[in-house]
Amino acid sequence: AGSTKRQIVAALDDLKLKYVPTAANFILFEVGPNAKDVADQLLKRGIIVREMTAWNLTGFLRVTIGKTQENEKFITNLREVLK
Repeated sequence: AGSTKRQIVAALDDLKLKYVPTAANFILFEVGPNAKDVADQLLKRGIIVREMTAWNLTGFLRVTIGKTQENEKFITNLREVLK
């Protein structure tokens, strides 16, 4: 899981998005005040992320670390949604 986590972390770094270092199977990252819209747009593309306002983390999303191909799909779609 280390290399697949690094895959997502590298993409978040590239996108200049802050994230919380983790040993878990998910990554918590900040996209800003439009997090709900980002989550909704990703869901329409078949990517499920959790919007974290209910946990007092407004502006944050959580994504489960997947297999390499799943992560690539997430990263590609995240880049498109954030454009």
